[in-house]
Amino acid sequence: MEKVLLPERIIDEGLELLKDKAEIIITKDASEQSIIDEVSDTFAIILRSKAKITRSIIEAAPKLKVISRTGAGYDNVDVQAATEHNVMVCNLPGINTVAVAEHTISLMLALLKQLPKMDLYVRNGQWGKRSEFISEEAFGKTIGIVGLGKIGREVMFRCKSMGMHVLVYDPYVENALKDNDIRFCNDVETLFTQSDVITLHVPNIPENKKMVDEHLIRLMKPTAYIINTSRGEVIDQGALTSALKEHRIAGAGLDVFAQEPIEQDDPLLTLDNVILTPHAAALTKESGIKMTVEAVKQVIDCLEGRIPPYIVNRRELHLE
Repeated sequence: MEKVLLPERIIDEGLELLKDKAEIIITKDASEQSIIDEVSDTFAIILRSKAKITRSIIEAAPKLKVISRTGAGYDNVDVQAATEHNVMVCNLPGINTVAVAEHTISLMLALLKQLPKMDLYVRNGQWGKRSEFISEEAFGKTIGIVGLGKIGREVMFRCKSMGMHVLVYDPYVENALKDNDIRFCNDVETLFTQSDVITLHVPNIPENKKMVDEHLIRLMKPTAYIINTSRGEVIDQGALTSALKEHRIAGAGLDVFAQEPIEQDDPLLTLDNVILTPHAAALTKESGIKMTVEAVKQVIDCLEGRIPPYIVNRRELHLE
């Protein structure tokens, strides 16, 4: 029976699917050394988000055939090293689309409705503050969506249904949507200048690192909000923190950070105009089961001699 390595335990539904198909090994922790200690005779690795599969791990695993991610992102895998060693890297594109889109909308509405402050008012006996009119409506406002992939589109549809005007910037997507409330911007500066709420849905690739920099942040309206549920690296977090501290923008909703977990002395934690969640947008009960089960199924495909459906390095391995 082939060996399948888990740097982090997966949910029971996934373990149940796998238990009669392979020998399951769960490492003592998600560190590189713990994985190397167990990986020498491993056929497959099922990978969540904490561990990183480095070149050193891959080189220590001569029998490794597949690395299967329980999600769409695979930036914690050295894909080049995997390809060089003829290892398939599998992911699940679109698996968490609805979950992340809903989380994005939740952050937007929590910011507009000032829900954290409203909650504190009630808890602190400040009922009279209800008449300060700090809450805002989404209807009629302009949402600026950077990146119109699957998640960006789901956010767009939801915002449009709430009566928002939609601006989009994505240099890789043609202006194929014919709708009076959807306008493609030729440059990201236009979107940042005109939007009331900006939401980021771009991949974590080198050209996107700190794409939202001091220059773009300074273009935002002082009443505008920015939301990031993609990757922390796409925002210059220092520049954003300064803008929030100085109230040059109205606020932010962040599910991702430059360093994760965020350090407890990070100045973002002291600000009352930012809502923070722990990189949990995709982690609903429903998506958790779906991501794990589908990642396990891709490993079972390999165990049973089939080619799994979603292979990141398919072309490089000549599996097309």
